[in-house]
Amino acid sequence: MMNDTNQKIGTLIQIFTRAPVEGEVKTRLIPELGARGSCELHKRMSLHILNVATKVSPAIEIWSTPDIDHPFFTSLDSNPALKVQVGESLAERMASSLIHGLKKHKKVVLIGCDCPIIDEEILLRAFSLLDNHEYVFIPVEDGGFSLIGSVSFSSSIFQKVTWGSNLVMRQVRHNLKKNHYSWAELPTLWDVDQFADFKRLNQQMPSVTTDL
Repeated sequence: MMNDTNQKIGTLIQIFTRAPVEGEVKTRLIPELGARGSCELHKRMSLHILNVATKVSPAIEIWSTPDIDHPFFTSLDSNPALKVQVGESLAERMASSLIHGLKKHKKVVLIGCDCPIIDEEILLRAFSLLDNHEYVFIPVEDGGFSLIGSVSFSSSIFQKVTWGSNLVMRQVRHNLKKNHYSWAELPTLWDVDQFADFKRLNQQMPSVTTDL
């Protein structure tokens, strides 16, 4: 009789995003881009990450908040699985999604849409590192992380983490060490949060920022 691990299937990429509602997404860019421009950027980054993900894994889930009924999601050509984020805090929502994914898949990678510099090679490398580690992360310059991957998730790694601060990744590392988990980190990247980040994105990936 096979055990639960042997019954699991391949890889899964989970994409965390928000419904693209003007005035409610990329709000720190509204002073420069306006509500419409900020919303359009959010859509483009979400579509870009989805396009990258579909080239790496046959199983894709989009986890949205507050719901998944927005036409932007229901009209996607790639037809990913659509799910609503569950939990009050970001930690609870990520934990819930990862635990859900690992019930059926051997390796799960969760990414947001704020780091469009993530490409196919990076995602493939993340999955490869999970062959020999329980977790994989991509830190970002502001102190957080843009990707978490796991083969066996425990919410203990998120305990006492000051979310939204520049201490997030440092505190997660502390929890990983404390609980004797093995993990790997890919090179640090950067999120698109401020206008300076947008200008940086415009230089490196103008196809995402054209006419905004």
